[in-house]
Amino acid sequence: MLFLIKGDILTLNKHSEILYQSAVVIKDGYIEAIGSYPDMINGYPEAEVIDCSSMMIAPGFVNSHYHGALVVNRGVGADTGVPPLYSRNVPQGVLLTEEECDLFNILGYVEALRAGNTCIGANYIHSNRSLKALENLGLRAVISERIHNIDFFRVPENLYLIDEKAQYETLSKNIYLLENWHGKANGRITCHFGPHAPDTCTTSFLEEIISLAHKYDVGITTHLAQSKMELEEIKRRDGMTPVQLYDSLGILGPKTVAGHCIHLTEEDEELLAKTNTSVAHIPEGNLKKGDVAPIASLEGKGVNVTICTDSMSGSMFESMRFGLAVHRLSSEKRTEPKPQHILEMATLNGAKALGMEEEIGSIEVGKKADLIAVKKNKFHLAPIVSPYGTLVHSAQATDVEHVWIDGEWRVKHGQVVGVDEEALCAEVQALSDQCWSRYAKSY
Repeated sequence: MLFLIKGDILTLNKHSEILYQSAVVIKDGYIEAIGSYPDMINGYPEAEVIDCSSMMIAPGFVNSHYHGALVVNRGVGADTGVPPLYSRNVPQGVLLTEEECDLFNILGYVEALRAGNTCIGANYIHSNRSLKALENLGLRAVISERIHNIDFFRVPENLYLIDEKAQYETLSKNIYLLENWHGKANGRITCHFGPHAPDTCTTSFLEEIISLAHKYDVGITTHLAQSKMELEEIKRRDGMTPVQLYDSLGILGPKTVAGHCIHLTEEDEELLAKTNTSVAHIPEGNLKKGDVAPIASLEGKGVNVTICTDSMSGSMFESMRFGLAVHRLSSEKRTEPKPQHILEMATLNGAKALGMEEEIGSIEVGKKADLIAVKKNKFHLAPIVSPYGTLVHSAQATDVEHVWIDGEWRVKHGQVVGVDEEALCAEVQALSDQCWSRYAKSY
């Protein structure tokens, strides 16, 4: 298949070029050439032309840490006073059946795709049920099971009780992912191990998980230094910080993506940098809980920081806006970083975190054709002076007109290919009403 896309190309390559009214040529799922529209037409006269001249063409977002099924808590999860994970009063996790979790995941994945996410770091319970949906949607994903052996529901009481059933089931499901799906869907689906957090996995269990990660030669997706409760438990249990614990066990490293990383010491930050561990920054979710991660300090030390949405939203546009504000707040610099850097955190840095920087994250010859086209002619976008600034400060998920993954059209004219949006939303609403009525107080 050979085609070219005409528009304003935001390459995000090492020169960060913006090629106005140019073209990118796609051949067999890869970027074949980039240049002026006349040159590309002359060089590839047989190529089908997709006219996106009223749009900005950018790399697809790489959402490095995402729990799709938690859309069930959208609009209330941040207001309950306790993380949904630890509550019996909100429908989530083991309070959902596999079938229910699957449908909520599908909505979360569809939303992410519609918002321009071409790659997600998918982590949640019952992950095996999500794989077919990921394959059918054409999403690129690094998927892992949420592994733990501590009873989540007793944690708010400061009780860390071992749950042997959860240990066996969650680890077994993660191994199933690796043995049955790693490298499948033409390579779009790969797998990590997903230990939930230092305090919800015993030290011996963490040792077992990292040993298996080495055996299967895959990475780790985890949460780290996300709460004061976690810090206190690891200090009591292991006599160190969570980051120090992970370092001592060999969990930190270039194949590890650590979500949140809010409560860090100076030594913790230096360990993350020294080990080349990537941090999945969750600006919107953290701020809504009153937390600010030390992003400017982490980047200053050389840590690869990637922006992600975590849960209850698939919009990287919103995460970039929150991320810009948090970064400037934590650095006390009023105009730094620039929007281009924030966009790189949402694309290139995410690709690096997931070990895919040579394949995706920028528009360069030889990389996979994971691209988005964003409309320009909108009241809230015009006039466009700086395309990078417009995308970060003003654009919305619904401005994404097209999405290609491996050169395949996955969102076309604002519609996810093969998905009836209205029917899916109605089905999810009905299921949500049932689930909330089972467990929840009135909100």
